[in-house]
Amino acid sequence: MNKNLEVDALPDTLAHKNIAVMFPADMRDLGIEQGQTVIVRGRRTTRATVRSSENAIQGRIYMDATTRLNSSSRMTDIVQVGLDDNPRTVSRVQLAPVGEGISKDLEQTIGRELSMRPISRGDHITIPSLDGGVIELQVEKIRPWGVRSGLIDASTNVEIVERPARRPLLETGDVSFADIGGMDDVIKQIQQVAVVSLLHPELFLKAGKSPIRGILLHGEPGTGKSLTARALAREAQATYHQISAPEIVGGCSGASEENLRNLFEQAKQDEPSVIFIDEIDAIASDRRFASESGRRLVTQLLTLMDGVKDRGQVIVIGATNMIDSIDPAVNRAGRFERVIECPVPNADERLEILEIHTRGMPLSDDVDLGALSELTVGYVGADLDHLCKEGVYNAAERIYGFDRLLEAEAVEADDLEINWYDLSEAQSQVRPSIKRRHNRNIADSGFDSIIGLDDIKQILTEKIVNPVQFPELYSAAGLKIGSGVLMYGPPGTGKTALVRAVASTAGAEFLDVKGPEIMSMWQGESERSVREIFDKAKKMSPCVLFFDEFDSIAPDRSTIGPGRGASSSVVNQLLSELDGIDSRDGVLVVAATNQIDLIDPAFLREGRLGTSVEVGLPTREDYWRIVETHISDAPLSENLDLQDSCQALPDGMSGADLAGVSRRAKEIAIRRHLGENPDGSAEGFEVGLRDIEIACSELSQARMGIEAWR
Repeated sequence: MNKNLEVDALPDTLAHKNIAVMFPADMRDLGIEQGQTVIVRGRRTTRATVRSSENAIQGRIYMDATTRLNSSSRMTDIVQVGLDDNPRTVSRVQLAPVGEGISKDLEQTIGRELSMRPISRGDHITIPSLDGGVIELQVEKIRPWGVRSGLIDASTNVEIVERPARRPLLETGDVSFADIGGMDDVIKQIQQVAVVSLLHPELFLKAGKSPIRGILLHGEPGTGKSLTARALAREAQATYHQISAPEIVGGCSGASEENLRNLFEQAKQDEPSVIFIDEIDAIASDRRFASESGRRLVTQLLTLMDGVKDRGQVIVIGATNMIDSIDPAVNRAGRFERVIECPVPNADERLEILEIHTRGMPLSDDVDLGALSELTVGYVGADLDHLCKEGVYNAAERIYGFDRLLEAEAVEADDLEINWYDLSEAQSQVRPSIKRRHNRNIADSGFDSIIGLDDIKQILTEKIVNPVQFPELYSAAGLKIGSGVLMYGPPGTGKTALVRAVASTAGAEFLDVKGPEIMSMWQGESERSVREIFDKAKKMSPCVLFFDEFDSIAPDRSTIGPGRGASSSVVNQLLSELDGIDSRDGVLVVAATNQIDLIDPAFLREGRLGTSVEVGLPTREDYWRIVETHISDAPLSENLDLQDSCQALPDGMSGADLAGVSRRAKEIAIRRHLGENPDGSAEGFEVGLRDIEIACSELSQARMGIEAWR
């Protein structure tokens, strides 16, 4: 039976004794008697000897600073308390000093001081010294093997090692799985694979099987890979060894391999332990494309991984955001046997992350974290943490003022309150990691900004807007949110503007890719770019994925000559991604081209880009309306008649041409205004009838010159 109690401070007179004080009624509820051992589960699990006091407040548990540190709990936190009904006596305990070394002559004295005290591996221990100070130790090893906690008695062999404690609690902070939001599936897998094997190795001894010793975490930067590894070490009470793979590489020949061997050997000495190798792709890249030294390093890693089963309780965790770069041999059974993706969080997971990061922030009543989670599509945990920090900066500037903060020696921090404005401004300031490539901002405007093209608007509404806005209806009809549309027509007819408008109308994310951006001179890089783009789109869903100049990456394979096999490979990769309709649910693909005849016919079937839409030139009746759209942001003369003025324009004008007319009229108006106002004052500036007439005349003459040249 367990009970949730609020943490409070123990009087200093009872410090350093690993004692927890409770109200008698709480102890009776739990079936606990004075002097027994209780299990305290905060963000970390520890044990303490319980005492009762009538002066205690019911519903609270009183612990000193050291015991609070061991449970990773703070004042007013809620911890779970239960009886340890069968504490085991430990035969041997190894203690390491935190900070300065301690003489081994003190082993017996410390042993007597710790007699009948419950301990857990990784616990911080403080003992008053004769000089009035405090001796600080950390429990590093407990025997018998496999025992994680127990009681010290007169028979326990207490050993003090000469080296300092490895990553004591004071340094590692209080990271636990409870501090990681939006990764429930990942945490569950890690607990199944790693925590259980580290906490209960006897299960695998009984079964005669070695547990999984290698885990490969992959995902976008900032999704929480390193944080998860730290939390694993804390939950399993294991020694944590972290290194970034580039730190291993370097020095003279053979030095990198030696660094790697030393890392594994040190982890073996500190077992149970967790080795976390960040950016593992730097030392485990595909040997087919690696240098000689790179191949040797990969081979060394494979050798060490093969020997992990003989290295005791050592878990190796690798992390990468370039899973495709990893050598295939690394992922086979016996090495990194479990490959776990750390995904980009969805709206519910982002809400959970925001609740964790804002836990201690003074938020005003108008802050709606649920609404904020909806606005932060594509944000990973690190991005949301950054957003919260920016919110604090915005609030500080709003409340105190930048100049005051620079000049004042101190400010009243109690006045700080973060409101919705501060966080929404922060959201506009923080660009999510996943959108830093290929993404372009879209204007907050819909189809109203597009003149004419009503039939095309209707098609795009049915194919893209409705599936995003009414997902339940489409699900009821057995349709997935995923569609493909190919738009073709002359340059400047508004294909890109249409796609931006449809993304804005649908409220979907917008991922804009220029065809030539994908192509690379390096073998396999173009295909990888295609895979990465579709992967990003899936993580940002619902998302409009727009390929401009599509003919440059999807040419007809029957016309591709010898020596251009790379182009065929890109086409095949695109077709493969488009065929994965089930896996790209929420990804709406739109492509645009000026030369549809150059597109491989395989793209035009249903299930890929099955809907082809021609975007033609605007009608003459739409000319003045398009010009008006582009010129309306400038002050206009009262006598300006755009409909009449645009009659002088020639046939065959595109939307881009008409936008050029508007721009040229503004430039002519500026030239005229400067002639009348040499000081450059904007007062009285306006675009007049004559400005439009001159712009239309210039364009007509330019068009006639081009036709004559042809």
